[in-house]
Amino acid sequence: MEEKRKKSTKKFLEKPQYPGGRKALDVFVSAHLQYPEDAMKQRIEGIVTVAFQVNDDGRVESASILKSLCPSCDEEALRIVRMLRYGQARNRGVRLKANCKLHVRFSLAPTPPQTTITYTVTPSKTKSAPKPKASGYSVSIVLPEVHE
Repeated sequence: MEEKRKKSTKKFLEKPQYPGGRKALDVFVSAHLQYPEDAMKQRIEGIVTVAFQVNDDGRVESASILKSLCPSCDEEALRIVRMLRYGQARNRGVRLKANCKLHVRFSLAPTPPQTTITYTVTPSKTKSAPKPKASGYSVSIVLPEVHE
């Protein structure tokens, strides 16, 4: 009978990992992201892709924009990436630099649709009442859409 041999997976190059993994990286980005005011006013949304190198100490070097959204969003994405600190990158005792990419998403909260209710009140004509100066009143009420 033949015995099945277990294949050992060899990792020749290990990329540096953000401490805590991908979820921790997403939490860090969302906690430190400051939406640029001009992009917010223009309601600009999208993804900025940043390419960077992580040196052997886990620090980010030479960050650059691969996919741009607007200048202020690009600057904010670069600021976030430069704040990142990764674990040390060493493979078999050799210090190295690793190339990485990060997609920084800029998205605004949706504005709720508004409902407008318009009422028109017209006074009724009676024989004993004097003639009104205005022919009627108009009231508009704007209510935000409520989702339950």
